[in-house]
Amino acid sequence: MNYRFKPTLRRSLCLLWCSHLILDFFTGIWPIYKTLFHIDLAKAGILAGISGFMGESLQLGFGYISDRGHRKIIMMLGLGLASSILWMTFTNHLFFSFCLLLLMMLGSSSFHPAAVGFASKLSEHHKSRYILLFSSSGAIGLAISQLTFTKAIAFFNGHALIFYIPVLILLILLLFYPLDAKTETTPFSVKQALQLFLQHKRLLLPLYLIQIANVTLSAAFIFLLPDLMQTKECHIWLCQGGAHLCFILGGAVCMIITGYLCDRYNCKYVLLTVIISALFLFYSFLLQSSIPPWKTVVFLTCLGGMIGTMNPLVVSWANQCLSEHPSTISALLMGSAWCIANLGPTWAGLISKTVSVQPIISTLYIMSSLMVVAFFLVLITPQGSTEKTIVD
Repeated sequence: MNYRFKPTLRRSLCLLWCSHLILDFFTGIWPIYKTLFHIDLAKAGILAGISGFMGESLQLGFGYISDRGHRKIIMMLGLGLASSILWMTFTNHLFFSFCLLLLMMLGSSSFHPAAVGFASKLSEHHKSRYILLFSSSGAIGLAISQLTFTKAIAFFNGHALIFYIPVLILLILLLFYPLDAKTETTPFSVKQALQLFLQHKRLLLPLYLIQIANVTLSAAFIFLLPDLMQTKECHIWLCQGGAHLCFILGGAVCMIITGYLCDRYNCKYVLLTVIISALFLFYSFLLQSSIPPWKTVVFLTCLGGMIGTMNPLVVSWANQCLSEHPSTISALLMGSAWCIANLGPTWAGLISKTVSVQPIISTLYIMSSLMVVAFFLVLITPQGSTEKTIVD
């Protein structure tokens, strides 16, 4: 096939960056949608949890197919499936809402391993730099999702199909853009992951549980955040996505600072400091009944910075100790952990229905115990693995 333009590093990065931004934009819509359209919290949480669990459970399979030379097809499939969430405004039936959520999660599950694989191949010597740049676009897309979506449905009479324009542009660009189609000689295997996990279980099991606790609380907090802003009678801008913007961008900014600290200090001590800070900010924010808008912005940005950096901290800690298996470690501590942690909104919705006094705030108090558990798990986690690796 004759391509109209020659692939370059800048063009590849730009295409990846924009694709990741629009895809993660779609993943942030449901929490604000369920609030704007007054969907029952328990039902909304169950839909989000089950669809997230089913979608993320297939991430390893999509990664395997991508590594066999089908990266472009999987990326295009991911974008197309994720955009299904835009049809949510045309139905109020919970079954069809679940189907659209499931398609969106399947899109996220297929796109991410394919796109990360593409990003990692852009340079042999600066893999981390390009993967971090790729990740930043997802954080920005997720951050602006709720605010942009609420403005769009207000302007376009309750619908948001306008966002199909960038999707179609990206799909056409991907179709005619040459991606590296070489297959991997050593693809990820479940057997390899299990061997590595069992060999280093004293290190990996606590880190895996820490990751589940952190992402579960983060997913639940994001799910309840629009309702929390309404409970605290915050400014309308914060209720309709501004709070979400501050929380996500806080994590994106702090990732860079945390990366520097991990290179300079021990990951374990940095993670303990982050958890203590997150707990202090979390309880300080919930205890205040009325907060000025500027203080809410500061609280949410700092809290998002602490909670958002725990994920890369855990992965970095494991990769420092087991640097020979970065892909396997990432699959275990990200895809496999997120699969279970996606049930966070389900637990949040169900707990809120059983609490009669301040259900949103009480639910977050209960779920914050996950952070306390994570703190003690960090304490018992060895700083490194001294066991000999048996996985090649």
